[in-house]
Amino acid sequence: MSPEAAALSLSGPRKAAALLITLGTEASAKLLARLPPEALDRVALELMRMPAVDSGTRDAILEEAYAGLFAHAGVLPGGENYAVELFAQAFGTNKARELLDRVHQAQQIIPFDFMRDIEAPQAAGLLSEEHPQTIAIVLAHLDPRAAAKILTQFDPPIQVEVAKRIALTEQITPEAVEIVEEGLRRKLSSVVTEVTSVGGTRPLAHVLNQVGRTNERQILTALGEQDSQLADEVRRFMFVFDDVVLLDDRAMQRVIRELDAKDMALALRPATEQLRLKFFQNMSQRAAEMLREEMGLAGQVRMKAVEEAQQRIIDIIKKLEDEDQITINRGGTEDAFV
Repeated sequence: MSPEAAALSLSGPRKAAALLITLGTEASAKLLARLPPEALDRVALELMRMPAVDSGTRDAILEEAYAGLFAHAGVLPGGENYAVELFAQAFGTNKARELLDRVHQAQQIIPFDFMRDIEAPQAAGLLSEEHPQTIAIVLAHLDPRAAAKILTQFDPPIQVEVAKRIALTEQITPEAVEIVEEGLRRKLSSVVTEVTSVGGTRPLAHVLNQVGRTNERQILTALGEQDSQLADEVRRFMFVFDDVVLLDDRAMQRVIRELDAKDMALALRPATEQLRLKFFQNMSQRAAEMLREEMGLAGQVRMKAVEEAQQRIIDIIKKLEDEDQITINRGGTEDAFV
């Protein structure tokens, strides 16, 4: 077999190794730095196995590399098909598809993604003057739970019409989605000042629930000094750690099943005796004893860690309330039961 034929019969990694030897260490080092780990390992193995390259093989490999580089005179090919072919040769068909799918997913833009940051009443207000078909298009692209919250904001006849259109609209062109999305973006931007200036005690309560116990107390105390009625109204929409005592025993037992013992031990360190009893009385005697022991073993802890543990417990309580697994009696007007 001639050197040229022998060179052409070499495997891909072995041919790459021969080319690197031919180019010398300086040029080869630059090429090696660009190889992916999978290819680098195989080429490195062939380099160690190949002590030398004869002149005939060297010339054949250089000629093949040169021909491959300039085979497409003028415009070099590109695009998705070329990427698939290139990646398949470099990594194998399965790995190539996995890598390219990952690129596609990273580039995908989720329609109406900006709607995720809008509260359901505000989103419904934004859609209130739109045609039911437009509302259906938007809701069909949102997370089902978010879509359901928005849908329930409309009057029953609109709910039915939108639901019917969601069910009947199986396909829609990307262009139509873009038109609807752009229109809603413009509409939102034109009313954003009005929407954000409305505010109210409920939005303020949502904010205060996220600022941490220390800041929350400071703000509510200062607000109460200026306007006690307003502060009381905000508190009715809030749920702070001390409000755990508002839970009835059944709800408290349901909550405790979801809680981490270490979080309870931390959260109850600065708590009142009444609040501690709320936990202990809704646990088994053995569990209550273990919790007391855990609280005694902790030593000094940072207040930040205590507040974080309290917030995790609050988040679990809110989640259970949102899922209608428990009810929180916040005072004020009672819910009607039939």
